[in-house]
Amino acid sequence: MKYINTIRNFVVASFIGVAGVASAQHVVQPLSFGTNGTAAVPNFYKDYVGVRFQVCSPSAIAGDKVYTTGYNTGTSSWGGAPTNMFCKAVKFATPDTDACATTAFSSGLFTGKIALIWRGNCQFGTKALKAQNAGADAVVIVNNVDGGPVGMAAGTDGASVHIPVYMISLADGTDIINQIHASTSVTMTIIVNWSTGNGSDLGFVPAGFSISANNAMPWSQINANPANGAYAMKPGAYVANYGVHNQTGVKLSSTLNWTPAGGSSSQIHADTVIKGAFPTADSIWAMFMPKYSLPTTLTGPGKFDLKYTISSDSTDGFTGDNALTYSFYATDSLFSKGRYDFANNRPVTTEYTGPSSLSTDPYIWSVPYYVANGGSYANSVQFSVVNGTGLLPTGDQFYVYLFKWVDAAATMDSFMENSELQLVGTALYTFGGTDSAFKTYTAIVADTNGNPAAIPLNANSWYVVSAEAPSTLGYALGCDGVLSGYPRSFGLRHFEHIAEYYNPIWYTGNRKDWVTSAGAAASMWANPGAALYPWAFDGTGSYEVDSVVYTYQKGLIPSLPLITTSHVNSVASVNSVFSKLELYPNPTANQLNVSIGLDKPASLVTYSVIDATGKFVSRESHNNVQSEVYSLNTSNLANGVYYMIVAADGKTSSRKFTVLK
Repeated sequence: MKYINTIRNFVVASFIGVAGVASAQHVVQPLSFGTNGTAAVPNFYKDYVGVRFQVCSPSAIAGDKVYTTGYNTGTSSWGGAPTNMFCKAVKFATPDTDACATTAFSSGLFTGKIALIWRGNCQFGTKALKAQNAGADAVVIVNNVDGGPVGMAAGTDGASVHIPVYMISLADGTDIINQIHASTSVTMTIIVNWSTGNGSDLGFVPAGFSISANNAMPWSQINANPANGAYAMKPGAYVANYGVHNQTGVKLSSTLNWTPAGGSSSQIHADTVIKGAFPTADSIWAMFMPKYSLPTTLTGPGKFDLKYTISSDSTDGFTGDNALTYSFYATDSLFSKGRYDFANNRPVTTEYTGPSSLSTDPYIWSVPYYVANGGSYANSVQFSVVNGTGLLPTGDQFYVYLFKWVDAAATMDSFMENSELQLVGTALYTFGGTDSAFKTYTAIVADTNGNPAAIPLNANSWYVVSAEAPSTLGYALGCDGVLSGYPRSFGLRHFEHIAEYYNPIWYTGNRKDWVTSAGAAASMWANPGAALYPWAFDGTGSYEVDSVVYTYQKGLIPSLPLITTSHVNSVASVNSVFSKLELYPNPTANQLNVSIGLDKPASLVTYSVIDATGKFVSRESHNNVQSEVYSLNTSNLANGVYYMIVAADGKTSSRKFTVLK
């Protein structure tokens, strides 16, 4: 294990190793107890569960939902504390859908139900109070703009609200409203803390199920993938005993169905793992099945449906969390780690996260994509951001980097190191006009000479998409918000001896959520923004130094899909503007000269430097430039490989240079 937990701000993640150890069914208690050497560690699996907020019917929209609440959020806390509600009926607030009319709802309109209300036109507290006065047991407010749920202020009437108040995303709320409009009854479950109070009650830990390598990937890549390679499935889940009785005969089953576009569904794999006895004292067990390959005979795009089901010898007191279905997709040209909205051609984004107040460096996240079959080109990357305002300031710039990673032949350790990363492309999106928060934007990826859609994706290669959200501008990057790569990573690492980590993660100032060995505590906590890996258990009973707890994994898959094309330079409307970009001397010791020439004068030219792990180094902007020589002081840079990225009126070009003293 290499301890690289002091590297800041980005991509040094570890990925799949193709060699594995043959495995049978595996079950293990995933270290949900409380000591680590001399340091006390909370039961973070159990403590993480907290409030389970989910739709339990109809099955088409059932599952955990991302939410915010006004309760217990500091000095602005308002509304009632969450209380257990099992499959309670949801009533849409009609005809006053935003609850802002002068007349209140009729008496008893929501009695015994959860009120569903649109956001907008009046204060959150006012909406909630009207629903409370009409008998509602809880209020769920649906966001009226793209993006996830946001914080809710109490407003004038919030202090009078004593029922729980939540907000959900526009996408989740629209799903519910569409079902209600179709005369389908919708029920929701809100369970507080750990136990439901039932004698027998098994269920999934929220976001605790193993997913696929990608939520979307081209079908031609799946066909070319070697057996049990980077796209291999590792079905499994974290199963919890939420009841008060010990359980026996506990089973976790999985089935995988494939539905080609326009075709019929067929089952392609099924398996079961048996835990047997499940004492309540154990709380949670990780239950995994053998890994297997996806079919390599696909002839076009389609959908995979992976269904998990929990059963036991007892009759379960609450079946709302005993089954779930996770869908992922074979596409024509799209890679996406998180969920993707194909109807609107954009990634699903329900949470936004940005740099902590302790960090002044840009906030850089990345996702890895494995290319099994060559012949396509990197075309563009999609992203979504917020910055605390509605309209995004005109002229603000958002950078995207595309790296190729080749694991050094001498070590093949599945860890990215400085000498193993090569910047092959960049993209820049400049906000302006009506660009606003929560929307999805597309950045065209250009090669090192500024040519769009000209980066060939080689077979059997890893590529890493990295996005930079500048901390100085208060930006936060959009994330999936529901899926978590942690259970899959745990299953592969613990049972197959394969290292696969979805994304790096950073310290954000909340010390109580960290798990670390005593020797590493000082270096982690003294280095805000340190990149660490989503791992909490090394398979032998010890914590790894570069470990973080499960809480930091939920919702932390950046929404950064990569769109490919089979036609080089297919984006004819975007052209390179660089006639010259030269760096000298190279290697350099104390000064690097950057000589540029542009086809026409640019109102803004920006010189950015990153190191070979993606860490931000420096940035400087010049106005009204067509040709110039920019001098960079490199005397304070450590020896190593760096990249100079030059942006001219929204177009980018890049060159590698070496500092050698």
